[in-house]
Amino acid sequence: MNTRVCLVSPKPPMLQRARRLKLDVVCVYTPEEFRKLPVDAVHDEICLVLRHQSDPRELVDSVRALHDRTPFTAVLTVQEEGVITAALLNDALGLNGVSSETVALLTDKWRMRRHTAERGVSAVRAAVASSLADIKEFGAAHGYPLIAKPLGGSASVGIHKIESAEAAESVYAALSELDLRQFLLEEYLEGPEISVDALSFHGRHVPIAIADKITGTGFVEFGHAIPAQLDPSLEEEVCRTVSEFLDAVGLRDGLSHTELKLTPAGPRVVEGHNRRGGDRINTMTHAVHGIDLEEAGLAWAAGLLEPLTGRPAANGGAAVVFFEAEPGRLVAIEGADEARAHAGVVEFHLNFEVGQLIPRVRWSLDRAGYVVVTAETAQAARDLAQSLASQVRFVTEPDPAAEEDGARALRRYRDLVAELNQVPDVDALT
Repeated sequence: MNTRVCLVSPKPPMLQRARRLKLDVVCVYTPEEFRKLPVDAVHDEICLVLRHQSDPRELVDSVRALHDRTPFTAVLTVQEEGVITAALLNDALGLNGVSSETVALLTDKWRMRRHTAERGVSAVRAAVASSLADIKEFGAAHGYPLIAKPLGGSASVGIHKIESAEAAESVYAALSELDLRQFLLEEYLEGPEISVDALSFHGRHVPIAIADKITGTGFVEFGHAIPAQLDPSLEEEVCRTVSEFLDAVGLRDGLSHTELKLTPAGPRVVEGHNRRGGDRINTMTHAVHGIDLEEAGLAWAAGLLEPLTGRPAANGGAAVVFFEAEPGRLVAIEGADEARAHAGVVEFHLNFEVGQLIPRVRWSLDRAGYVVVTAETAQAARDLAQSLASQVRFVTEPDPAAEEDGARALRRYRDLVAELNQVPDVDALT
């Protein structure tokens, strides 16, 4: 009999990996997730389609009934929206997945800051706040600039940099418009940002891909390059910081994605996740290091992978750059065919078709598309990706339906912040 696993919110590539590993799969989806799947995505997999995110009890009962008949070896997800559900199922079934305590720490950024500070790991001055007075008090104590952001969330949503006490009022007004009754304040970490994707084996953490990050307006990520250009001593310090952080939050097995700033005082953790990184990092890691993070994480959870003995060497470099476009009605896309045809292109994707509305970029899914390339070095890949991206031009025209200067824009952004904030669901874990 094949090894049986439960996958939470798996997308078609994850299902394909499970088939390659000859796993017996049960999938858990919300109705919205299931409707978005291509018609040929599911083959022989059993799918449970339930509104489990608001009330997980029915889901737990349904999965437990299946587990009682034919036990699961593991419950796994690589999607941020699935980590709490996976943790609840692991707990309910008594499996050795990432613990609820760890998922709570990684989901609730204030909880994480307090926990790591108590252990002296990558300490960053932070406080939970709910008023303009709180912002000014924190700024007076720790200086400006500082960061204000939701207690939970992802995809660079709702982050504000406050440059001075005078700027605090306008930022507080913006946070209030988003219905953020509480938010996190942090000291601003000066320096370039990187990310580390690792795989952990019974508490031994193996960094695999270290990526330089390219950010754009409003902290939205507009590119990554692998491997990051770090001197050996700094790379060693980064890996040590990540290992200490993962130990502190109790992550012992499986995938992790940790984001850090390289400050003058050393690497500092921005946030961490018990999943692989997004933004095509898996594609680039496979190209450069020869490891498919999703498949390796799934194989380890299923007991089908031997622990890695060390970090895999890099073979060349890879980069992804996301396209930028002016908001409006898309009337033409120029230069795409020529850019797509370049020999160095590994993936090329457009998020919008002619005739569609392009919104102002507020989060990662508003970006217009991307190009992933490989080259002899990370810098060469980054230069090539940026050059190809600059050749792709999205021609838009003003359209009243695309204008988001009023109540509709605010409503969209407020709903987005609420949707991505999983902190209210953390109570189910603790």
